[in-house]
Parts: sequence; structure tokens; C-alpha cells
Amino acid sequence: MKHACRRPRGVRAKVCALLLVLLAAASFSTSARAAPFELEATEGELGVVVYPSASLGPSPVTVLLHGMCGAPRNTCDHFAAQITEHDHLVCPRASQRCAGGGASWPQLGFEAQIERAVLRAEAALGERLSTKPGRTLIGYSLGAFRALEVAQRGAGKYPRVMLLGARIHADPSKLRDSGVQRLLLGAGAFDMTYEHMQREARWVARRGVSARFLGLGRVGHALAPSLASYLPEALAWLASE
Repeated sequence: MKHACRRPRGVRAKVCALLLVLLAAASFSTSARAAPFELEATEGELGVVVYPSASLGPSPVTVLLHGMCGAPRNTCDHFAAQITEHDHLVCPRASQRCAGGGASWPQLGFEAQIERAVLRAEAALGERLSTKPGRTLIGYSLGAFRALEVAQRGAGKYPRVMLLGARIHADPSKLRDSGVQRLLLGAGAFDMTYEHMQREARWVARRGVSARFLGLGRVGHALAPSLASYLPEALAWLASE
């Protein structure tokens, strides 16, 4: 490219200039996507990992809650490439440390902790934050149980919700009252929650909430690399009106 564009003239000069701009933009996008940062836990405050959006303008937030004895990066790395095309990805770390590593969500008090962690991340993003479309909320395994509770009391903060690999029992009236517009449930074919999540999606949809089930292929109760091939469909459906 550099040799082809050496001392260009006329139309060739314009074409080369455009190509160089596009290459620079692609380089910036790749750099932005590859630069997560962490806000360390403090007394009473959760740690949180933030994956900035690759979009050049202000972007909304997707919040992702990891599973039992999990870690934000281990979970969010499976989602980051697709989500950060348009959103900032915010991944709080649960408060209860596990003996073998990782952390888990407590039964009580987690909603306020998660909200404070998200607000810390949004403050750090500053002018790169857009709040207009509301947040998207994703939960995996134990994180899906906690995400459902957050969504059902979210007061309009989370119009889009994705829950993966959990025997959740949603309350359609609470979802509607909390402003949840789209609910996507998913599981791998070998996950023991697969059939339950299918039934739950149908049950919720029959009660007036826009809900659907998405199979995640021939995997069990784990986040596999193949998840990346299913995320575009999932995210597109959540974002549709």
C-alpha cells in the first residue's frame, strides 16, 4: 500500500487518501477493542472489568454477570468481540470469594452492589457513554439467576435481557412492570437446563413478553468458543424493535 500510494496524483491521490483513512480507522477500532481496564474492588465496592466499545461515538452499556466461582474476564472474553462492536461491556466481579478461586454472588444485597459497580464504570467511560437506549443485561449460570432478579426490579434500566444456562423462573408481570422489552433464553444442547429454558421462553411469550429461546449448539454447561457464532443472532434480536 505504501509503495502503491507513493507520490500519487489526481484521482489516484484521492483513492489513496481514502484507503489510508480507512486503514487508520480500522487500526483505531482494533486498538480500542483490545484495551479492557479494571476498577479495583474497594471496601464495600465490587471490582469491575470494562471493555470499551470499538465504536467512535458514545455507546450504551451491556452488563454481564458471571457464574458461580467465576471471574469477569474468563466469562466476558467470550462475549467481548461481538458486544464491543456497538456497546461498552461492563463485568462486575461477585463479592463472595471461593476457596478454589473465583467468586460467587450472594443471595442478598447483590443488586445495590451491581448498580454501584455499573455506575463506577459509566463514570469512568465519561463522554463515551450513551444512556439513551438503556442497558442490556446478560447473566450466565448463577449470574443468570441474579440477572433475572436485577431485571425484574430494574425500573426501566434493562430493556434487553439475555439469560444463559440456568433453571430460571421468570415473572412476566414483573418483567413488564420493570420495562423489559426483550428476553432471550439460551443453553447448549447438552446442558441440563436446555429443555427447561425452551419451555420457559414459550411460557413467558404466551404471557405477553417478547421472549425467545436460542440453542447454543452441541455443548454442555460451559461457555465454548462456538458461542461467538451464535452471539450475532442473539444480539441482533435483542436490539430489534
